[in-house]
Amino acid sequence: MSKNILIVDDEADIREIIGEFLETLGHNVYEATNGEEAIMACGKVKFDLVITDIRMPKMNGLKLLKTLKTVMPDLPVILMTGYQPSKNQETNLTVKADGYLLKPFSLNSLRQSILKVFTTL
Repeated sequence: MSKNILIVDDEADIREIIGEFLETLGHNVYEATNGEEAIMACGKVKFDLVITDIRMPKMNGLKLLKTLKTVMPDLPVILMTGYQPSKNQETNLTVKADGYLLKPFSLNSLRQSILKVFTTL
């Protein structure tokens, strides 16, 4: 079943790779370069999942996560980061987010995270 998925990352290459992969899985892919753009997109499209980087300009992924969970608590959010968080930070991230991926990750890891989100809904 096709899902609307928003990819939020300030790196165009990351958005493109993830987007193309998700399209091959049959999903509708939307993109935003930061949290502010993601919030605007969420006002226009009903998303089934948001996959966001943590470190971005204007509004980072953690602030985006907090905002989305306040306004749309049932919207699943998977966080991505290229920076190794401390064990305490990682625990906090995994409690608040619906998934967490450390860059670089395999497309299979991404697929597994998405499947986990959609099978637990």
